[in-house]
Amino acid sequence: MFHKTPKYLEVAEQIRQEIKNGTFVLGKRISGEHDLSKKYNVSRHTIRAAISVLEKDGDVIRKKGSGTYASSGSYATRKNIGVLLAFADDYIFHETMSGIEQVLAAGNHLFTFALTHNRIHVERGQLLSMLTAKVDGLIVEATKSALASPNFEFYREFASRAIPVIFVNTYYPSLECNYIVNDDIEGARKATRYLISQGHRKIGGIFKYDASQGDLRYEGFVNTLYEQDLILDDNLIIWYSDHNCDPVKLFSDEQLPMLAEKLAGCTAILCYNDKIANELLKASKKMKIRIPEDLSLVSFDNVRLATETEPQITTIDHPSREIGKLAAESVLELIENPNHTVRHLFAPQLVIRDSVRNIL
Repeated sequence: MFHKTPKYLEVAEQIRQEIKNGTFVLGKRISGEHDLSKKYNVSRHTIRAAISVLEKDGDVIRKKGSGTYASSGSYATRKNIGVLLAFADDYIFHETMSGIEQVLAAGNHLFTFALTHNRIHVERGQLLSMLTAKVDGLIVEATKSALASPNFEFYREFASRAIPVIFVNTYYPSLECNYIVNDDIEGARKATRYLISQGHRKIGGIFKYDASQGDLRYEGFVNTLYEQDLILDDNLIIWYSDHNCDPVKLFSDEQLPMLAEKLAGCTAILCYNDKIANELLKASKKMKIRIPEDLSLVSFDNVRLATETEPQITTIDHPSREIGKLAAESVLELIENPNHTVRHLFAPQLVIRDSVRNIL
């Protein structure tokens, strides 16, 4: 849960940013308490508390009888990292953000946070804001990463300014970039091999078409089927997107006849993520399809939801916190060493629970 930042800390951060952008010149005296309280519309007590924080952090120096001066102190090594993620209402976000904050806080670094809501025009505006804020580095989750993006020009602008960018969870395959992600192809292969080992030969899938994770998971799924001399039945594949067929609509009463027809052709299904698997579990009860007796399922992410369903879901783990920590460490390394390259794939782990039946 996020709590409101105390006013004195907000003011301290505003003064810190004005030191950074040159409004308050390093080595020069900054405004007195009276002027600062008017400038930020707060009490002099709040100003004193803010200045105490800045003095402790080395951003200002107080000289008795002279005033308060902007200092290069810890500011010289402190970085402001932009963090641009898709959504703030899921488990992956909270774990990823926790990992990022852990590393940045340990180094006394700052971060500027924003969301895209997985909308291209919102991503565009937030990238411009990050450039305007003059962040030292950017950790970003790509928006609609399977589609051609009109926002590549902004990412190239970051590169031209020597501001390192590192993608987490998903990235644009057509953009030369640094990234830290789960190995989605291998994750799908591992999940599909497990279903096959349990006797399943007619396996369907639900994939998200506008996210590169959807494409990669589909690729791993299909390749594994062919390697095992099994046939891909396109009629058993369902494609969706959050914005034209969200998970709730995908499993609405109107869609149940189509869904039942597709599921009738398979004994198991690979779901894009645990949210989709959960919606399928709820829809299956309406269709009187028993999981796993009639239909086995495996999904991705291993969020808490996967343990709150009946049956609990077999799923590929997503190391969200570790991704966040490594991203923060890596962007700081890229600031110091621009020639450093980061292209890290986490090895996927299958968490076996109760949603798959052995039919051998």
